[in-house]
Amino acid sequence: MLGAALTVALLEVSSASVTYAVAVRADSRVRSNEAPTEDVPSVAGDTDIVPTLGLELRDGNTSVLLDYAPRISIREITVQPRTEIQHVGRLTTNWRPQRGLALRFSEELVLGSVNLLTTDPLPVAGGGDDPDGPLRPPEGGGPLQPLPEADTVYFLSSATTLGADTTWLGRRWRLGGSVGFNISGGLDGPAQEAVPLQYGPRFDVALAHTLNRRSVLTTSLSATHSQFSTGAGATVVTLAEAWGQRLSRRTFLEGGAGVAIVRAVEGTEETEPGAEPAPPPRAEMGLLPYLTFGLGHRVPSRAADFYGQLGMRLTPFVDRLTGRVYPRADLTATGTWTLSPRVRVSTNTGTAFAVGGASGDRIVSGGMSASWAFTRWVTMDVDTRSTWSRSPDLPTARLSWSASLGLSVRQTGIL
Repeated sequence: MLGAALTVALLEVSSASVTYAVAVRADSRVRSNEAPTEDVPSVAGDTDIVPTLGLELRDGNTSVLLDYAPRISIREITVQPRTEIQHVGRLTTNWRPQRGLALRFSEELVLGSVNLLTTDPLPVAGGGDDPDGPLRPPEGGGPLQPLPEADTVYFLSSATTLGADTTWLGRRWRLGGSVGFNISGGLDGPAQEAVPLQYGPRFDVALAHTLNRRSVLTTSLSATHSQFSTGAGATVVTLAEAWGQRLSRRTFLEGGAGVAIVRAVEGTEETEPGAEPAPPPRAEMGLLPYLTFGLGHRVPSRAADFYGQLGMRLTPFVDRLTGRVYPRADLTATGTWTLSPRVRVSTNTGTAFAVGGASGDRIVSGGMSASWAFTRWVTMDVDTRSTWSRSPDLPTARLSWSASLGLSVRQTGIL
C-alpha cells in the first residue's frame, strides 16, 4: 500500500514541469543626501547588487512560483561606505480545481535595512512583479507614499493573500474576492520613530457583469483595518460601483464612485515621567467620498509605439507615518514609448494632496526610465526620479532625487 502511494507521488512529480530563472542585477546610483555634514556631502553614491533565484512548478491546473532576491547595498560608497542587506521573497500558488473556479495564495516579504527615499518596500495586495519597487506613481494611479524623516530603517513588510474567482454565476458574470493580512513598518525603536509598525487584516469582494463586448460594470466591497505601534488605528469600509468602457481599439475609459465609512483613533502622546497619563483618545467616525477615473490610450507606430495612462482618485488615505485618515486626491500620468522590440522609454509624474480642509502631506513626484535589451539575457536600464514633499509637521519642504544605471543578466531553463 505504501509502495503504491509512493509510486503515484513519484509519477505526479515526474510529470510536472519545473523551470528556473537565475538573474543578477547591479545598479550604480547617485542621489541627494538628506543630512549632509562636513564628512558627508549633499550628493551620495550607492551600489546595489541583487541576485535572484526563481523556481516555477506547473502540474496540470496547479502552479507554484517561488522567488528570492536579496538586495546587497553599499551606501555612500565614496565617503563612508556601509553595507545594508534586505531580503525580498515571494511565494505565489494558483490552483484551478474545477472549470470556472480559480484559487490563489500569495505571500510577499521584505525584511532588512531599507532606504525609504529610493525604494518603496510596501507589497501590492494581490501580487506584483517587484515588491521592492521605486517610489514612483503606481500603475492605475495613487497612492503616493509620504517621505519619512529617516532614510534607512530596519524594516519589515509582509502581505499575505488568499483569493478566489469564479464564473459559475453565468457567462457574463464574474465573482471574486480575497482576504489577507498586512504588516509593514520599522522593527526597532529608531525605525518605528520614522515609520511606525502597522498591521491588520483586509477583505474585498467584487461582482463584475459584462454588459457587452466593450462595457463592464463592477460592484465592490472592501474593508481594511490598520493598527499602529503608536496606538493609532484606522478602519475603512468602502462600497463602490465602477464602470469600464472600451471606446475604441486604442482607448479605454474607467470610472468609479462610492462611499467609505471610516473609524479612526489617533495615537497616544508620550508623557513625561511622573506626569499624569493622557486620557485615552476617542474614536471618530465619518463618511468620506470614493471617486476614481482612469483613461488609457495607445498610439500605434512602427517608430515609437506609445501607450499613456491618466489616473485621478479622491479616496480615503491612511498615512503610514502618522496613522491619520483623511480624504486625499491623487493625480498620476504615465507614458511608455516602444522604440523597437529592444528599446523602451517611460515617463511618470504624479501629485497628491489632502482635500476638504484636512491636514496632510503634499507630494509631487516624477521620473523617467529607459531600458535596452542587448540580447535575450542582458538588459541595461537608466532611471531618474525626484520627489518634492511638504509636510505640515515639518518647517520646510523636502526634495529627494536620484539617478541610476543598472545592468541585468538573466538565464532561464527547465529542470
